[in-house]
Amino acid sequence: MQRELMVFLVLSIIVLCTSTVYGIETFFTEIDQYNNLRLGNDYIVVVMNMDENGQGRFAIETTGGAPLRSNDENKPLIYGRPKPWTSYTTIWINGDYYVFGGSTGRRAGKAGKYGEVIQPPHIKDGSIHTTTKFADKLKVEQILTIVKSSTTGLYDTVQIKYRVENISQEVQKVGMRIMLDTMLGQNDGAPFRIGNDAVTTDKVYYKKQLPAFWQAFDSISHPNVTSQGSFTGSGVTAPDKVCLADWGSLADGVWDFDFNPGEDFLRKGEYEIDSAIAMYWVPELLEPGASRSYITNYGLGGITIVPGLLSLGVTSPAEVTFDTPDKTFPIIAYVENTSEIKAKKVKIRLSLPDSLKAEGKEKSLGDLEPGEITQVAWYVKTAGNELPPKVSYLVKVEAENTDSNQVKREIKFVGPPNLETTLKMVDELRVNRGRLEPNPFKLEASISNSGGSTLYDVSTELILPPGLLLATKEKARKYPGNIQAGETVKVRWQVKALQVEGQLPFAVDVRGLHGYKEIARFDNLNLPELGPLMYLSLKEEDKVEAGDYITVDIIGVNIRNDYGDKIDRLKFNLKYNPEYLKPVSVSPGDFFIKGSNLLPWSKPDLSESGLIKFAENIPTEKSQGILASIHFKVLKVGEHQIEWEETKFISEDNDDVEVSLKGLKFIP
Repeated sequence: MQRELMVFLVLSIIVLCTSTVYGIETFFTEIDQYNNLRLGNDYIVVVMNMDENGQGRFAIETTGGAPLRSNDENKPLIYGRPKPWTSYTTIWINGDYYVFGGSTGRRAGKAGKYGEVIQPPHIKDGSIHTTTKFADKLKVEQILTIVKSSTTGLYDTVQIKYRVENISQEVQKVGMRIMLDTMLGQNDGAPFRIGNDAVTTDKVYYKKQLPAFWQAFDSISHPNVTSQGSFTGSGVTAPDKVCLADWGSLADGVWDFDFNPGEDFLRKGEYEIDSAIAMYWVPELLEPGASRSYITNYGLGGITIVPGLLSLGVTSPAEVTFDTPDKTFPIIAYVENTSEIKAKKVKIRLSLPDSLKAEGKEKSLGDLEPGEITQVAWYVKTAGNELPPKVSYLVKVEAENTDSNQVKREIKFVGPPNLETTLKMVDELRVNRGRLEPNPFKLEASISNSGGSTLYDVSTELILPPGLLLATKEKARKYPGNIQAGETVKVRWQVKALQVEGQLPFAVDVRGLHGYKEIARFDNLNLPELGPLMYLSLKEEDKVEAGDYITVDIIGVNIRNDYGDKIDRLKFNLKYNPEYLKPVSVSPGDFFIKGSNLLPWSKPDLSESGLIKFAENIPTEKSQGILASIHFKVLKVGEHQIEWEETKFISEDNDDVEVSLKGLKFIP
């Protein structure tokens, strides 16, 4: 297969271009001339396919690349020019294979099933989000975010995340495969360097064999691009299996594929070296309403290089989170014989400070032929519970017949993440005519990371007490993403109150990657008291004249409040000025109507001028509504008021109930 347009057109027509600051890093977004959405910074860019054909597929490229290197600018790390399509992700659903994103007739993923893209690629909170729904069973959101590399400490790596949610009412069995069509500039066959291995043929690794990261480069003495992917660590979910193979085989097989251990990465059906990597997460049950994240990282790798006859490159995590006494991290050294003679009896030695320890710190590499590259991995542990914030180590290589070389590199030690959560009422709540306003109202959680490192894949869930529920279309669980050390994020919910009042208990359940869980409880949020209220309301809003008719409603609110006394009987008088108004009739309100039937109703006494006497039993379980409507004829226009007199409200237990009363002042 001939790759399309291998020469990238650097000059692009920018349709949309913005620059935004998220956290402490500045990113740009743009649409290029091929209708790709691009999210990038000074080091790296994600290129997203926006077309219907293959929508949601992506590539990764360098922009400026590594700061101290001048030959890795505008180079592909994942193939995708001019339009990403060769890398794709497979979701295993109950034994069927579905491909994420828009369907395609092209080779990569052609044999898979497809769902429906319900949210096309878009920028949200500094990431590119795309959502696909599969057979009304799963909703899968792809989230691509630029994050710090574990070895460079720079924002030159892309976090590739899939959040899978079971939207059905049944248990689903779900697995995932992420296949990346890796490429280093023009080099499509550079070895995958995994631990002590330089892999150039089909090979499989299982979870227990996986190191923290893998790297790929074409040379130690003069590298063009150095890429890196993460298998384990605080920001990723370790795959259960990793397969390295040729791209053609992985393109044709959407889950299982033509795997031949020891066979070169020769593209299936063709004659070019073309490597790719597939990471598998085995199918597991996912309960209805539950969600699960699959995360891997890919971007630039950090190698400290000192050229020489024996060129030496050393890599290790730039930052190690010290959260357990037996913490282990890798130090990897790459040695290249750049001389024209065989380097004889090559030895390499690791020198560590007293706070660290490793087995086999001195190793024999044997003889190295001219141009040969070899690698050594040490797995380092802490030598005690006390660690300084920063340490340095030294790697030295020497041979009998060439000059020696050495590299010094630093590692920072930081503490684990630690979240502190506060909850507050955003809206100022008040009571208007017996009702809470606003309702729904907003609650806001502020989540601060006071620890020493980032907590990844954070989710929050608001836990409400009885009498409160989430507003329509609101969700209890929300996903603020990654929370860096020293960062505070805010999460809001819309909550509706159902006739509750006083100091209520709330909780916020905060979770993160690798089992982080904390439930913050609060009991300092108060809802205003919502006692029973009777008030009068004039229906007519237009100006009236003598001879017109008006209607005054008697409205009850919180009459049968679940958190207070329930009014069963009432007795009261309404006083009015007979010079202004003449009552014509009184009709029952909806308290006395059930379906199409009128419930028992005692007509008020209108015999005494200036007074209307009510005595009623409340027959329904309604809490609010119209008790009665009084129809008046206006005799005279002028300021007037209707007042309450001799009020008595009785509960079903024959207790007096205190009710707030509001009269009516108006100009009939």
